Amino acid sequence: MDLMVPTRGGRARLVNHSGLAVQLGEPAPVIVGICDSHLLELAQKQLRIFVRALTTHLDYIRAVLRFALGIILVSLCAQARVCGFTLLTYNVAGNGSTDWSTNAPQVRAIARQMMYLRPDIITFNEVPFTNSWQMTNFVTAFLPGYFLARNSGTDGFLRSVILSRFPIKRSDKWLDGVSVAEFGAEARFARDLFEAEIQLPGWEKPLHVFTTHLKSQADAESAQRRGAEAFAVSNFFKTIFLPAFADRPYVLTGDLNEDVERPPSSSHQPVQRLANSSTGLRLTRPVNPVTGSPRTISIRGSLTARFDYILPCGVLFSNIVRSDVFRTDLLNPLPDGLEKLDDKTASDHLPVWMEFAEPSETPLTILSASMRDGFVRFAWTGVRGRQYEVHATDNFSTWVSLASGLVSGGSAIQWEAKVDGPIRFFRLRESLSP
Repeated sequence: MDLMVPTRGGRARLVNHSGLAVQLGEPAPVIVGICDSHLLELAQKQLRIFVRALTTHLDYIRAVLRFALGIILVSLCAQARVCGFTLLTYNVAGNGSTDWSTNAPQVRAIARQMMYLRPDIITFNEVPFTNSWQMTNFVTAFLPGYFLARNSGTDGFLRSVILSRFPIKRSDKWLDGVSVAEFGAEARFARDLFEAEIQLPGWEKPLHVFTTHLKSQADAESAQRRGAEAFAVSNFFKTIFLPAFADRPYVLTGDLNEDVERPPSSSHQPVQRLANSSTGLRLTRPVNPVTGSPRTISIRGSLTARFDYILPCGVLFSNIVRSDVFRTDLLNPLPDGLEKLDDKTASDHLPVWMEFAEPSETPLTILSASMRDGFVRFAWTGVRGRQYEVHATDNFSTWVSLASGLVSGGSAIQWEAKVDGPIRFFRLRESLSP
């Protein structure tokens, strides 16, 4: 008996009862129930009860595999761990704003876009410094449960903030107002380089998210200062960050105030100073899917330049899934919860959005599952160095741990245990914390 098992995103995997190779769409807990054939109806009923009890944001897969000794029900609960993440960078044009409350039309337009896109990580530039404390209210009202870092440097008018669906372990400001004379301009860094260290569930190492907002304007002095700031950031990555954390994923975002494809004659190549082999950062080119344009400024007038960038490190660059320069005014039909002119109301910039797959992602693969002589046996593969655990239940209410700390060495993990009773359900999952 061959079955097509549906997975998230419309994908499917052929399941063959003889080979027992079940490629589950995303790494997550696998619930396996083994029973005699005459108890199939009861098992299916219990599984339906279990599925209804899941919270609404959990997807699941159910496949029925026939074996000589019985029937195995496999259910995949997605969301147990993260396979990747989405990142958005946005200059929210707060310069000069006197009302940054959750009732302000501009703030609400920003919020509607964020609630629609639901990025896992958000970097905001140009939050008004005197009202940056209101970002706490923003999170509470529009993105409850998100973590917030707002201890960035400032020029006294603006600052950057970082929001994350996942815990922010640490946040630091670098180059805050430092002299950039040694990098080519008799001036100080206008703002800073802001960093948040974020622990994504299931990732072996933390993700380092950086954002910066370089000096604006195209006159010769400003361009020289912008180039020096970019040089200072590049030097930071080469001499401070990479010697300590070269093995960790990292990404730089922000408003660089210059179009790499249409630079002014005064340009000191700030983007090229950031995206190169010394920093390990890569240039990307997200575009709007309707216009095909990468330009991000000004949606309130004429879109003539690309100022906003996401520059991932090499390992993230090779795992980009998709990207977008987001515009509400071109959406047709307009999704619920958005207003057509939200992009113009929110900012003169457009947000840039990118999705990444986890670099080391290896879907959990069940190689075999059987029950004989009172013993249940499983074999599966996973990610090298990660730990797995097995639980059992008779009623889906109380789970008993049967095994933990089962470490994958890169080859198949084999596990067996003696079980009592006519029916038992087992949960195989990756331990989120080693």
